[in-house]
Amino acid sequence: MRGVGLPLLLIGIFFLNSIVFAVEILSIDSPKIRISIPPGEEKTGLIKVTNPSPQPKEARVYLEDWRYLPPFDGSKEFKPAGSLPFSASSWISFLPKEFKIPPYGTQLVTYRVKIPKYAKGGHFSVLFFEELLGKPKVDKGVGIGVAIRIASLFYIEPEGTIIRKAKIENLSLKKEGRQLKIEADFNNIGNTDITCKGTFHIIDKKGMVYARGKFNDVYTFPGDVAKLKAVASSELEPGFYDLVITLQYQDGSVNVIEKTIKVSEWGKIEIISSK
Repeated sequence: MRGVGLPLLLIGIFFLNSIVFAVEILSIDSPKIRISIPPGEEKTGLIKVTNPSPQPKEARVYLEDWRYLPPFDGSKEFKPAGSLPFSASSWISFLPKEFKIPPYGTQLVTYRVKIPKYAKGGHFSVLFFEELLGKPKVDKGVGIGVAIRIASLFYIEPEGTIIRKAKIENLSLKKEGRQLKIEADFNNIGNTDITCKGTFHIIDKKGMVYARGKFNDVYTFPGDVAKLKAVASSELEPGFYDLVITLQYQDGSVNVIEKTIKVSEWGKIEIISSK
């Protein structure tokens, strides 16, 4: 779910006989809302919903829980409000719950987030705006309808309680021909979400760079373990090198990991030590 108001398309109940159609859908100005306030306090805000079409539209608004799914590439799963371990759905109230928007009009939805006094760590929820594209038709007892929903993802952090920390485990390096493959487990051992972008460099004792590359981006909640993978061209000769892994999180913090590696005459790579 990336970009402003990117929709999740739901086919209401059954297929539409392979009918292909184009439709102008509602949009919102706040697809992600990150809130950090002290426990026991509250914050209010507005989400603007826009109707870009020449037709009036009706929408209903409701909360659900969400989480990232393996392989933690940003894919999400949505569940009923209050059903997931890090749910913030009970902390959020909003109005209106249903509304009509005239052609080319807008609607403001007001939300209020109240964090419990003893809350700790990141909690999450999603506010859905669902639009039904026409009234469902009934044919031989089968209902057919199409609903489109767009989402505002809530990331709520009780100020002063957040631990954003990860551990790199099971690091491995392998040469396959002229390619170098690196894999590691990214273990979120903190108490909030972490989005991670990573790079690596392999250098010799003189500072000459022999390989460099980027890891896949990963998106995790507390307790999630994602796989970091990278591939680069490399001509590593037998000897000792320094592996430098740089991980940057969404809050701007950086985690740098340094390892000494040994390349044998047969191309096997061993991790000798950590710095």
